[in-house]
Amino acid sequence: MKIIRNFILILLTASSVVCAQINSPKNTGVYVDVEGVMRWKGTDEEVGLFGVNYTVPFAYSYRALKRLHLDPKKAIDIDIAQFKRLDLDAFRVHMWDREISDSVGNVLQNEHLDLFDYLLAKLSENGIKSIITPIAWWGTAWPEQDFKTPGFSDRYSKVEMVTNPKAREAQRNYLKQIINHVNPYTKYSYKNDPSIIAVEIINEPHHPSDTARVTDYINEMYDILRSAGLTKPIFYNISENWSDSQAKAVVRSKVQGVSFQWYPTGLVHNKRLEGNYLINVNKYAIPSKGIDGFGKKAKMVYEFDAADIGDSYMYPAMIRSYREAGMQFAAMFSYDPSQIAWSNTEYSTHFLNLLYAPAKAIGLMIAGKAFHKIPRMKSYGNFPQNNSFGNFRVSYKEDLSELNSPTEFLYSNNTSTIPVSINLLKQIAGTGSSEVVNYNGTGAYFLDKMENGIWKLEVYPDVLWIRDPFEPASMSRQAARLFWNQREMKINLPDLGNDFTIRSLIDENISKAGQNGFSINPGIYLLEAKNVKSGASEKYLSQHQKFLDGLYIPFRDSNKIYVVNDTKPYLTGSHKPDFKFKIASERKIDNAYLFVKRIGWRGFEKHTLINVNGFDYRTVDSSIVLQPGKLEYCVAVETKDGTFTFPEGIKSVPGDWDFYTNRLWNVNVIGKEEPIVLLDAYRDRKDFIFSQVNDWRKLKIDFVNGETSEQNALNINVSLSEKDTLAFGIQLNVAKYINSLGNEFTSFNQFSIKARSQKESSCNLTLVLLTSDGKSLGADVKLNNSWNVINIPFENFKTCNALILPNAYPKFLPKVWHGSNTGSNLKNEMKNLQFIQILYDAERNGNAGSEFEIESISIKK
Repeated sequence: MKIIRNFILILLTASSVVCAQINSPKNTGVYVDVEGVMRWKGTDEEVGLFGVNYTVPFAYSYRALKRLHLDPKKAIDIDIAQFKRLDLDAFRVHMWDREISDSVGNVLQNEHLDLFDYLLAKLSENGIKSIITPIAWWGTAWPEQDFKTPGFSDRYSKVEMVTNPKAREAQRNYLKQIINHVNPYTKYSYKNDPSIIAVEIINEPHHPSDTARVTDYINEMYDILRSAGLTKPIFYNISENWSDSQAKAVVRSKVQGVSFQWYPTGLVHNKRLEGNYLINVNKYAIPSKGIDGFGKKAKMVYEFDAADIGDSYMYPAMIRSYREAGMQFAAMFSYDPSQIAWSNTEYSTHFLNLLYAPAKAIGLMIAGKAFHKIPRMKSYGNFPQNNSFGNFRVSYKEDLSELNSPTEFLYSNNTSTIPVSINLLKQIAGTGSSEVVNYNGTGAYFLDKMENGIWKLEVYPDVLWIRDPFEPASMSRQAARLFWNQREMKINLPDLGNDFTIRSLIDENISKAGQNGFSINPGIYLLEAKNVKSGASEKYLSQHQKFLDGLYIPFRDSNKIYVVNDTKPYLTGSHKPDFKFKIASERKIDNAYLFVKRIGWRGFEKHTLINVNGFDYRTVDSSIVLQPGKLEYCVAVETKDGTFTFPEGIKSVPGDWDFYTNRLWNVNVIGKEEPIVLLDAYRDRKDFIFSQVNDWRKLKIDFVNGETSEQNALNINVSLSEKDTLAFGIQLNVAKYINSLGNEFTSFNQFSIKARSQKESSCNLTLVLLTSDGKSLGADVKLNNSWNVINIPFENFKTCNALILPNAYPKFLPKVWHGSNTGSNLKNEMKNLQFIQILYDAERNGNAGSEFEIESISIKK
């Protein structure tokens, strides 16, 4: 009888859980009300869902995993566990129809579709809702060369998808079949799957000029989905290739919602973008004024990212602007599969993964919290005032996203913020250290309160970016490396006190005391305060958990040493030497040394490097003589296997009779009276950002010899038509040079530009200075057709507008930043100088165009 009673109890418990899930607002379906707001059926609560795109079933991710002989389903399991860990509740992806259809739109029952079904089922198991886009049109080859695929969209251009009757017939056939496809893992058809809340017809369509045909196409695809039995909301893209006429054509259609994207820093710069880009995400300004019916459409974001930015401060700021614009669903593009994230080859302009980009991942988690907590349509003002909004804060200077509420304390980097209520905290997550957790590792960690005096701790491996992950993609190179190091942690939670027990939920043999800090390896642990009632933790200890099981680790050479140079490009003789490095290995590092010499010296000075935290090493020896001139240097790392010298990694050190290397780092030591070169055409050739070109703006960029053959110049040939009312701009981040100088700006009083007009007798430019707190000051520059050094006194710079660069996608977003008129003089603002912009406009130069060359820009006395 006892067995029967227990069995009935289990059934009742399971039944209550199932009923709770069915009655949850997120399992009752979605509708769009008359005001264009998505709501949950049954409760009428507003929908708010936040998550990622993820592409393992298709295209490059699928091919890469297969080449590595890895199981895509295992890859999905690993990554969905991370989605859950980051509290994401939304998924979107464009299905690569070319891989799952034939030439006339019949759905192919193949491995790609099976993996997508498996993915949807696993997402559903974890409470993650999906919006699917059945037609991608895009080829599957990126970043490799194109190849033929069986699908119907391989036969047509993107415009023909709208205009060609055969293409439309294939799409009708495909949409009808795919929406009725039954997922073998869930037993639901896509149209009936409660975890699929909406459908977006096609990814980023291109349209003919005939707007009536556009509306007709949308309605035709809408009708075929409805006739196939789909009752969920249907969305259509409105932001790609925006024009008022096309937007009106979309709004006139039958769809219930419109979809947007946002890449505020452009795409594919092939390098990491450095600097403060918060003005780029100040507002998501939709030009919907005058479009009748736009307000009645629900709004979602199918893709977004701060592309090529490695810092962690951008995502919550983007979400703040999304909510102000009325968005109810947003999915970042694209979460890197953990099995291949080490190379960042899938889309090298994006890089997000909890293991390999932990600070950014925590920033995304905080953005998700903001998306759920910030009221829709609420404004928090303009930058920089809107850096704080509700319980959230972003900071470029600290590279920080932060949530500080009574129950949650999340941070993407070191923070000195005091929790608003440490006694009420239930969730802590972060990288770096805070008032609650002191940690010297580089991976993420999570603390979740299970009950009074009992917390679960997850600690993820250390990671080091050993090269720029945004460089052109290649599976032959490793961008980031994981390390399973033992690290030091101290937890300051009144609920745990100073005396608690740490027990592994992975290995039952691991148990230790947590008093006065402790050593910790990556894993999952249960922390139990001393005063907890005996046996209270047993129900958690019995739940053996998996942690990164099956994770693929490439190039696992335990002897390899990695050294990343973080030294600034300039040093000043009046400051203490500041050489900084990240040094990592799976082997114990016994010692590290800096060897430095002036050019012309035969030998090196030797100085000890001190491990200050985690992978961070720096000099503390003030005896290094910093006389003006160029220094060359290298780093020697000592382990039990020998001593290795970097950047080349040779097993030899300066002072050995046979030491030889032709690779040394170098740094300029600047004297007090010397000009500081902020822009050098050759040195900075990879770092320039240019305005976008279009049909009425022609541009040619080249790098040529300067005044002499030993110098280089940036050559710009530009012409703007009458339609182009916006200036053309060149931008360079100069913060790293400014920061090298500390606060030594009192002696500088002018900018110096070496430049010329190439053909015309003269050319008019504007030099604009943009600060990290959003101030912009400009001065006019007139070039003639011979090389000259043009000096501009600081007092000539006045408040002006700046361009917002890089230009964003979609193209309707703001392109001009209106600097605040603060009355500050430039000398006071120099310490915050972030970007230099060189602007060329048609109003001052005419529409014929100009060609000009710039060799350098300096600051000097």
